[in-house]
Amino acid sequence: MINGIILLLASILLMSRGTTGEELCDSPLVSNLAPASFRSSSHLSISHSAGFAKLNRREGAGGWSPLNSDRYQWLEVDLGGRTRITAVATQGRYGSSDWLTSYLLMFSDTGNNWKQYRQEDSIGDSL
Repeated sequence: MINGIILLLASILLMSRGTTGEELCDSPLVSNLAPASFRSSSHLSISHSAGFAKLNRREGAGGWSPLNSDRYQWLEVDLGGRTRITAVATQGRYGSSDWLTSYLLMFSDTGNNWKQYRQEDSIGDSL
């Protein structure tokens, strides 16, 4: 298990509007991003690098794995501009027992100054 990794963005579902104005949340945003949109604090090997951090993928080693399993590891996804995020999903690395037990969700317009996302009814510091 990977404990306490700071996860900037894992997998995101894009919010869109239907023809009647209702919000739909069924379009995977991260799936179509180029590997260069992903950065991380470290990776175990090239086949464990940040570009493999997408849901339901078996390429590489089946997902991103940091070099160290500590709370100082992070994964960043550049969405290319302001995007309304309505859901975040994570999963363990394919074919292994590596998975997150908690994470912080942070956001930034510049990539330099990060703010932690907090739900209004959230008591804890991590999700």
